[in-house]
Amino acid sequence: MLLVVALGLLTLAMIRLRGTTRELEQALAEQSGSRHQADLLLKVAEAVNSSLALSDVLNVALTQAGRLLGAVAGAMYLVTPGKAEMRRQADYNLTHNAKGAGRKLDEEPLRSVIAEARPLVVPLDAQHAPGLEGGGHPSHVLVVPVQRSGQLMGAFELYLNGSREIREDQVELLLGVAAQAAMAISHAQLFQAQEENALTDELTKLPNRRYMAQRFLQEMQRARRHHKGLAFLMIDIDHFKLVNDTYGHLQGDTVLAELGKILVSCKRESDVAARYGGEEFGLILHETNEAGAMTLAERIRAQVEAAKFPGDLRLTISIGVAASEDESQFSFLLEKADQALYAAKQAGRNTVRAADMKAVAAGQRE
Repeated sequence: MLLVVALGLLTLAMIRLRGTTRELEQALAEQSGSRHQADLLLKVAEAVNSSLALSDVLNVALTQAGRLLGAVAGAMYLVTPGKAEMRRQADYNLTHNAKGAGRKLDEEPLRSVIAEARPLVVPLDAQHAPGLEGGGHPSHVLVVPVQRSGQLMGAFELYLNGSREIREDQVELLLGVAAQAAMAISHAQLFQAQEENALTDELTKLPNRRYMAQRFLQEMQRARRHHKGLAFLMIDIDHFKLVNDTYGHLQGDTVLAELGKILVSCKRESDVAARYGGEEFGLILHETNEAGAMTLAERIRAQVEAAKFPGDLRLTISIGVAASEDESQFSFLLEKADQALYAAKQAGRNTVRAADMKAVAAGQRE
């Protein structure tokens, strides 16, 4: 009898021990899972914060989020300041010009995602599903809000080939990635704003000389790569010193700002207008030959002459043009445009002169 009781107690103890062991194993597994999630978030944080360039931050955050869920494609949207919409700023594995470049914040599923502040999986119909780079369209999308201090900054869209239940630990992990991304995006946007301020002329709001020099190098490389022409316009306000001396520097500043607006209104969106310094402005024209550059220069000259500046001022400008389709001459364009501007001044001002690039070619052959 005692033996039976002892065996019963031993059996009960073993059962309890097994239960305790299972609890310990479960606790250790949960702790291990937490460590795994912490490791993942740490890696994401390191990757996302490895660059201050906004484009790099967006791409890294998006691909990391997509990798965690095994998404076939993804897109990153940022809220447009002052508007109830988001615009796609980064993507992977989507076709060029894929559907859904913009999202309205008051439309589904964004409205529900914003209200609940948590990821949501929704089906996609043919009208709204973007094309995948390898062909076909995803059937579902997981939308993950990106917020900081309760403010919506954007959202991930992670595209799936089928419906999927998202576990609570996956939700927490995705929200952790989104939180890391929000912080990095905020820092990158601040850095970008500082960079833009350093490259922008405060008076005219045009790019400054430093930015123009950087873009001119980029445009030279692009023109050489695609075997296209390149042109540069150097623009100067005639008798600008007289404006400052007669009406004061504040009026002179107003004139410079108004001229900047005229240049922006005349140029193509792809061209670059910049304040070169003082009363001089520069204009980079990509894929443009001399005839096209002269046509634009004359249009700008005529529009300035016809314009009435604040204070009923009438002004004129002189323009020097240098253009070439010979890539060996691209590095001479700024210098030759400046020389052509001097020739325009010597010719009586309020005129356009083109540099003789054939003379440059002849000099190169000698």
